[in-house]
Amino acid sequence: MTSLLRRATLALVATTAALGLAAGSAAAQPNEQDRTWLVAAHQSNLAEIAAGQAALQKATTEDVRMHGQMLIDDHTALDAALTPVAQQLGVELPAEPTPEQQATLAEVSAQSGEAFDRAWVEAQIAGHRATLAAGEQELAQGSEQTVKDLAAAAAPVVQKHLDGLLATAQELGVPTSVPAGSGGQAAASSDALGLALLGTGVLAVAVAGGLVLRRRRV
Repeated sequence: MTSLLRRATLALVATTAALGLAAGSAAAQPNEQDRTWLVAAHQSNLAEIAAGQAALQKATTEDVRMHGQMLIDDHTALDAALTPVAQQLGVELPAEPTPEQQATLAEVSAQSGEAFDRAWVEAQIAGHRATLAAGEQELAQGSEQTVKDLAAAAAPVVQKHLDGLLATAQELGVPTSVPAGSGGQAAASSDALGLALLGTGVLAVAVAGGLVLRRRRV
């Protein structure tokens, strides 16, 4: 993804959140799925930022360091869009990743050299697949459109990360198969992702190197 397109994608996330906040703050009625997704997405963002920082400190390959910086930049922007929505909806966000996420990063960070790079990429593939699966569940079961719009806008960013991680995994010889029930089906099809975005009424269209936000009438 070019630098210009990445910036436009992240601007889409912020624009989507701003549109939702302006549209209907008083009447917002998130269901349990919306609340669960906001908390989980926030903790995933925190986990990815921490993982990115670890990659910058310990990675031995330029590709892994590049992925680490991308995670810091993109997940910081995603969380900056998510946080005000959660506050407006009265959803309290944790200050840390989940204990499981922290344990995974600690286990990866205990490695060194090429073993760290391989373990880091493998953990990030699993994490991004889980994030995509959680976003699909929000799109299918959420009730608050502002939250669903956030999930839809975040999906292509996370998918792009996953695509890059899978390419790096091949170079490093990291296995990329997905055990049944792990949420890996969420990463299987860009077409399915596009349909999910259309279903929420938010469509990101690449036009002349940029992105245009369009909202469908329903």
